[in-house]
Amino acid sequence: MKLVTKTNTYYLIFFIFLFPLMIAVDYYLIQYVVINEVDDILQHESERISFELKERGAVPHSNYVFDINPVNKDYLALNVFRDTLIYEAYADKLIPYRTYEFTSMVDSQKVRVSIRHILLEMNELIIWLFVTTTLIILLLVTGLFFINQGIYKWAWKPFFKNLSKLTNYDITKKNPVYLEASNISEFQDLNKIVTGLMNRVKKDFHNLKEFNENISHEIQTPLAIIRNKMVLLLESQNLSKKELQWVSAVYQEANKLSKIGKSLTLISRIENQEFTRQDSVDIHAVVDNIVGNMEEMVKFKNLEIKVELNPVKVECDLILANILFTNLIKNAVQHNQDGGYISMLLNEEKFEIINSGEDSKIEPELLFHRFQKGNTATDSLGLGLAINQKICELYGFRLNYDRLGGTHTFSLFF
Repeated sequence: MKLVTKTNTYYLIFFIFLFPLMIAVDYYLIQYVVINEVDDILQHESERISFELKERGAVPHSNYVFDINPVNKDYLALNVFRDTLIYEAYADKLIPYRTYEFTSMVDSQKVRVSIRHILLEMNELIIWLFVTTTLIILLLVTGLFFINQGIYKWAWKPFFKNLSKLTNYDITKKNPVYLEASNISEFQDLNKIVTGLMNRVKKDFHNLKEFNENISHEIQTPLAIIRNKMVLLLESQNLSKKELQWVSAVYQEANKLSKIGKSLTLISRIENQEFTRQDSVDIHAVVDNIVGNMEEMVKFKNLEIKVELNPVKVECDLILANILFTNLIKNAVQHNQDGGYISMLLNEEKFEIINSGEDSKIEPELLFHRFQKGNTATDSLGLGLAINQKICELYGFRLNYDRLGGTHTFSLFF
């Protein structure tokens, strides 16, 4: 649950950085309030003492006065608060005090009066207030943490269950997905929208699948009839040489259209993940069989083949495996030059096929796009490598192409 994890991270950041800052601010705030209260006491006492000195000319009884010194009339000094340590014999140690020095008049004599207030009890008060406040803050933060955890588990539990269902949702399966109900109105609205989108996507998917199947089936029938009729015309003795060329061109284009339809239908089926079967495919046997089937074409072009095949098994659909390796080997034979060579290597990591051929001007990454041909002079449809790329995406394979002059290399990493 990433959201809960992220929230826990925020709490951790709070405890590491903000909580100590809050504690420090809390301590200094309490200290400021207490010291300010002591200053108010001393300020009030200084006003009382000054009043008594002016009215009666004598120092009143005060527990705060500890020093009075006459000073010159020209003596100028600001009234100041200070923190100091004073040795007390009864305690045999230095005691913290807060002092206040001010100037007053006794008859015509100017005096400097110092009063003080012990801070020992105040410091204890500050410490106890600080500890108490810290514990309260700590309890509040801990309580909020566990409350938030409970709220997250309660509020977000249906959301994460639905997220898991949507992650594992397979559009090809007929079983409907039932989303968990939630007491939160926003999640209820989200469930309605997601359910509507899923139904719409599923409907569009089945419509598209049905359309592809119909196109594939219905087009092949008239194309087969056209090809048969063209064969009959080609065998006819009543056509001129020019007419035979026209019929031959129509026959070739009908074949090409049939192949395009089958190839695009195959790509659509792969994208729709209709190939769900998992076979333990012996790649060595598949490649060996394909090479044997192309023996006549290899001899016709006088190609030299070097094969190094190790026993390798891969989990995938056997039909797609045959298509994948047939396209790679057929591509190496078809685009090769007379008297050229083909080198094949198969191991646990990859299948690599290297062949000679004309240098291609097309960008290597464009070869895997639909209807892209490495050589426009050939009869290739430009769909073989696009089909291979879709098969690789389906099983997590990686297909790379490199060329160096007249040397072309396809590397299929399992």
